[in-house]
Amino acid sequence: MNRRHLISKKLQAGFTLMEFLLVVAILSIISVICVPIYASLQNTNGLDVAMNTLVQDLYQAQLLSRSETHNSPWGVAISGTNQTITLYAGTSYASRNSAYDTVFTFPTTSTTSGLSEIDFSMFYGLPQSTGSITLKSGNTTNTATINSQGMVDY
Repeated sequence: MNRRHLISKKLQAGFTLMEFLLVVAILSIISVICVPIYASLQNTNGLDVAMNTLVQDLYQAQLLSRSETHNSPWGVAISGTNQTITLYAGTSYASRNSAYDTVFTFPTTSTTSGLSEIDFSMFYGLPQSTGSITLKSGNTTNTATINSQGMVDY
């Protein structure tokens, strides 16, 4: 083999500009399709986590009230402005003992409506108010309803 033939073979090994542009175009199309889907899945997941935390906190507040933990009734407050769900000890959120607060911050893409505070009575663990709490993110809505016996349906 002569030297000129080896140099010619080396120059032919590689990608053309057209092949490179085709790969970039395909990756761009895939990104445009996948990024919104991923963002939607993240919003839905954040909403599910927030709803599960809310329901768990409601049941925990009821249990802590029944057992008279810290000699206090317990409750749950939902704040749409602060994006928080707070489990607290006290007869109301305003008069709570903040040393026992457990705060969960839900995604800023979520909004809340309905009840903003649920207090439970000591010993019996019955809710002082009944109704629904709705969490919404994009097109997804989750609702939890608490009845007069403290049962939560979501």
